Amino acid sequence: MSTRIRQVHSDSLSCEPILRRMPDGSLLCVSQCGDVTEPAPGNRVYAFLSDDNGESWQKLGLVHPESGEAVYATEVMVLDGVISAFLQIHSGRFLNMRCVVMQSHDSGRTWVNAGAPPHFPVFCFIRSMLELANGEIILPCQHFPVSQQENARLVIGNHNIADVTRQRGIWSAEIDHIENDVIVSADRGRTFERFSGPRIPVKGDTGRNWAWTEPTIVQLSDGRLVMLLRVDGTACLWRSESTDHGRTWSAAARTEIPNPGNKPKLIPMPDGRIVLLHTPSTSQRYPLALWISDDDLESFADKRVVTDFPGRYCYPDGFYEDGHILFTIEINRHEILFFDCRV
Repeated sequence: MSTRIRQVHSDSLSCEPILRRMPDGSLLCVSQCGDVTEPAPGNRVYAFLSDDNGESWQKLGLVHPESGEAVYATEVMVLDGVISAFLQIHSGRFLNMRCVVMQSHDSGRTWVNAGAPPHFPVFCFIRSMLELANGEIILPCQHFPVSQQENARLVIGNHNIADVTRQRGIWSAEIDHIENDVIVSADRGRTFERFSGPRIPVKGDTGRNWAWTEPTIVQLSDGRLVMLLRVDGTACLWRSESTDHGRTWSAAARTEIPNPGNKPKLIPMPDGRIVLLHTPSTSQRYPLALWISDDDLESFADKRVVTDFPGRYCYPDGFYEDGHILFTIEINRHEILFFDCRV
């Protein structure tokens, strides 16, 4: 497997870079940068542009205008010429969180605030969009059912903790589960319906788990949908299925796919193969690998290591194009790299 690697950016912190092809042919990377940890008050989301297919990159600037608040990005949707960046604006510990969609009509050069995403104005991390065979659009949603009262309790408690790194965050909320719902559009994104997905308990067989599920979805050849989820403390990915285009979902069950608590990414290929971009380890975020299934995720006969150099390879995200998997990833929480892997 031939691989081309280029640096996009280096910062005091870089987190969850998301790569998409723009309508004008350029490549856009959207990533959280700034401050020295995540989440933190100085986190911001920037756009980076490449006009030469990833060989060089320029920093365009902020996706969300400066407001003195922390900003995070979890999805960049390209649909019918419109780019929608799904952001979370918060006070630095994922508290006082509101969700915002920033849209661009010029391939990421400028952005306008399009308001809250459908059905999820607060405490939600919307993940990678998938276009189904019937033309519907589906997005998985990692939702924390935190009430206004619980948010206020945590915020008030932090007033007495001077060290911001010791302050409580959303992970301290008294909730029982994380909701992995989906929103589905049958009219090219003009309207969306919300459907319940698998719940992941916050308290499980490993004690109190921080459930940061980061769901990713793919469609199989028979029309079924598969959702893979990260569940920290279990050392593997979990799986849920839908047989009705996302309207109902099975309970999540363990898989035999190792995972150290890192975001997985499912990428469909036109010939029916499915790529799982991930770090197949039970305890560390390396090696970085492409696992390819040619039997609807029943097995992965083709397991390709992208790099096994020790480090923390976090939050890969990208797409398939013309025999290549193109993606960005953060290395050791500082450096954003662009990968072009021929498959």
